[in-house]
Amino acid sequence: MDRRLLLPLLALLLSMTLPPAFAGELSPGDSKALREDVQAMLDAFGRGDAELIIARTHPSLKRLAGGDEAYARMTRETVKELRKAGVTVISDDAGVPGRTYAADDEEVSFVPRQSLLRVRESPMRSTSFMVAVRRVGTTQWRFIDGAALLDNPALLRQLLPALEPGVTLPKGGMEAL
Repeated sequence: MDRRLLLPLLALLLSMTLPPAFAGELSPGDSKALREDVQAMLDAFGRGDAELIIARTHPSLKRLAGGDEAYARMTRETVKELRKAGVTVISDDAGVPGRTYAADDEEVSFVPRQSLLRVRESPMRSTSFMVAVRRVGTTQWRFIDGAALLDNPALLRQLLPALEPGVTLPKGGMEAL
């Protein structure tokens, strides 16, 4: 084979095996599946089920926490402490996922989250989001709770350094009812 043809052919083969992440819209099916995944995470949190949260958390957050074991221990303790502190979830609803953003070989979407909580006897409304991340070409999402990013937006770049520039976080906050 002519060497001049070999290089373009090799480049084409590599580009097909390692697809780059592209920003864009989720298909209706992907959007529905992602919303259901987020809702399952929120429901697990409401039940105090730390295991699903641990299993579906993005690896970057686990690394930041000191590794899988440290993250698992902290998550279990946090869930217990919230119960002891009198925090109960009245409702926790996932909204419609937004567009996707490129992050090297991953894609990222922000999923709105609306929560009604009772902190001791006081009702509170929390508006936040989940950061959903998956490898391009796969269907399995991993998550980062966006509530911590509201006060520290720079943390997103620490967790996902390859995220395309110019991405702004959704707004959120907490209000007493």
